[in-house]
Amino acid sequence: MTAPSTNDVEQRRAARRRRLQQRQTVIFGGLITVLLVIGLVAAAMWSGLLPAPFTREFSSEEPTEQQIQQPCLPEGAVPLELASITANVYNGTDRSGLAAATGSALGQVGVLVNQQANWPGGSYPGVVQIVAGPIGVTAAYSLARLFPGSVVTLESTRADESVDVVLGGGYEAMLAADEIAALDPAAPLTAPEDCTPVTQPTAGEPTEAPAQG
Repeated sequence: MTAPSTNDVEQRRAARRRRLQQRQTVIFGGLITVLLVIGLVAAAMWSGLLPAPFTREFSSEEPTEQQIQQPCLPEGAVPLELASITANVYNGTDRSGLAAATGSALGQVGVLVNQQANWPGGSYPGVVQIVAGPIGVTAAYSLARLFPGSVVTLESTRADESVDVVLGGGYEAMLAADEIAALDPAAPLTAPEDCTPVTQPTAGEPTEAPAQG
């Protein structure tokens, strides 16, 4: 029996190496394809193109204007004179001097500005939020006419007529003085259709029943 030649042995070894390399190429290629598919699916879920199988609590959206309490107006309410309104102006952005500049502009049209400061609540992502208590609702909606895109919200525990003007990231500017002068002082104020009814305190209404004699 003739022993295989050296050339035959080398050819067999080379063929075996080629088959092994081809097998490794197929395996690694499949793994890379699977990883790419997983990466694409994960990216689509993160961007919202595909629904995720879990709730991303860490990326929850800020409350919308529909989720906050917007008060209803008293029936037949018309704008108050700006000189009768007391306001606190707060900067809910990282823009330096915004509260001071806006407070100055409000003062020039007659509003009594009590305080100008950074908003204690941090940053406000909206345009302008005007906060009022039950007896300051009409004042808040009167002032809202000066700020396009503003929203009026209710702070039920506030006992006075003052309002807070919170300037947000979407705020650009209030109306110019000539635009404010052109506003109809007799035009009825309006609140959102889904507003929250507010019990208006009656002037002189006793808070306790009279003592029995």
